[in-house]
Amino acid sequence: MKKEASAKTWNTLRNITLVIILFIFIRYLFDEDPFNDRIGWSVLILFWTFKGLFDAVEDKRSGNKKSMVANIVFVIAGLGILLWQGIQFFLYK
Repeated sequence: MKKEASAKTWNTLRNITLVIILFIFIRYLFDEDPFNDRIGWSVLILFWTFKGLFDAVEDKRSGNKKSMVANIVFVIAGLGILLWQGIQFFLYK
């Protein structure tokens, strides 16, 4: 019973986090300032990075090691892209 409640709480927090990130993406991508499109796409990459991280944690819990490793590689690639975009943003602003 307690394990089910924990899983339900985890899924709720995961979904709330991902929905908030999607709303931020939509807000920045579809506004009138063209500079914010770059921020919007970076937030979308952040969304996919968080989703990969949450999926990796779920795969670890279920014992699916191959999928977990693939998700970790995906998260590392996403963080690398975000780091690269952040450096470009601050250097060329």
